Amino acid sequence: MAANRYQEIADHLRRSIETGLFTAGTPLPAETDLARRYEVSVPTVRIALGVLQDEGLIEKQHGRGNFVRPPFERITYSNDRCAADRRAAFNAALNARVSRSEVKAKDELCALLQVARGTRLVEYVYLSHQGPSPHSLARIYVPSGLADISSPKTSRSVLGDDVLGQLIAAGVQVASTVERVTARLPNASEAKVLRLGTGAAVLDIERVSMDGMGRVVEAALLVLPGHRAEAVFTAHAPIEELEAAR
Repeated sequence: MAANRYQEIADHLRRSIETGLFTAGTPLPAETDLARRYEVSVPTVRIALGVLQDEGLIEKQHGRGNFVRPPFERITYSNDRCAADRRAAFNAALNARVSRSEVKAKDELCALLQVARGTRLVEYVYLSHQGPSPHSLARIYVPSGLADISSPKTSRSVLGDDVLGQLIAAGVQVASTVERVTARLPNASEAKVLRLGTGAAVLDIERVSMDGMGRVVEAALLVLPGHRAEAVFTAHAPIEELEAAR
């Protein structure tokens, strides 16, 4: 019965959001008030709210309660570098806050960038927002001293494409890029930063760019909430194949 009740509560609240009873940016009633309204326990209400959070309809703001999210801007991740250059125009509602720091490679980063433990790296963290709501998280890593590039406080390039763009402009050769896309649940830190439910799927995109000698010049770890992101991959036929087909 309890399982049916939390779903019924989620369905009722979802309809209330869709019909405009609760509008974007407004808080839902307190969990205790909802428990009294639906004559259930607070834990049952929390499960129902978790369903809506996983769907991206609401977000839990620490110390403030549950708020209705605005209609989200969908992020399209593309392996096409030309499409990446145009991405900022499509994501006009988004803006990323950028932080820069130096870190020493450990475990995952050692394997990702193929460097020894303790190697100094520059980390760029891009946390995009749509209005007050966090939208996506990108962590970009570059070997320290590889090139002198700027670090803006904010960026329209919400997935950190401008880091690789600056490296290329500075003369760093990029001969190949390997991209891996995985669907998974967010870890506790990601769920907190992006205000996601722990049951919300995310796209985990790992991108590694190398020069002609096989040296990693940039690595990116991107986390995109599944309900507001998609990955599109484009393959171009070699020119000689196109000419042969004519």
